[in-house]
Amino acid sequence: MISIGAHRPRNVDWKRAAALLYGDWGTSKAYVIGAAFLAAGYTSLPMILAVCALTGLVGFNYTIICRHFPDGGGVYSAARSQSRLLAVVGALMLVADLTVTASLSGYSALTYFHVPKEWLLFATIGLIGCVGAINFYGPKHSGSMAVALCLPMVIVVVGIIALSLPHLTTIHL
Repeated sequence: MISIGAHRPRNVDWKRAAALLYGDWGTSKAYVIGAAFLAAGYTSLPMILAVCALTGLVGFNYTIICRHFPDGGGVYSAARSQSRLLAVVGALMLVADLTVTASLSGYSALTYFHVPKEWLLFATIGLIGCVGAINFYGPKHSGSMAVALCLPMVIVVVGIIALSLPHLTTIHL
């Protein structure tokens, strides 16, 4: 591999990086937990625990990749050491995944808020535009916003757990 000699500055500390990561896979876990409970009711505890374990494993592997590639790029830097084509294909798949995920998540969120059907398309496009505007300023600023938003989310999740603990029994297992 040929090195250009450029060094990318790291302007995201661990708190912002953790908040951005939690905003990515932590919110996905929230969708799955709700869907599992909706589909399986009180027997969904094993599925919910499995999803929590899987997202924890993804987060742990993310820290390993970041440790081995501290200048950024993560998995794509690792793939580039094997094949530049593999790294490009992986990066393009990430862009496609982010595009589909953002549109589906935005559409679903606005559906939950009962936005009228005739406005869903335009409201989703506007919502994605707002997220793009936030990310325009870079990961340092969007990471700061993620820190501010993830703290209340963690409090809500802990509150839900605390409220559901008295109802946790082995009857439905």
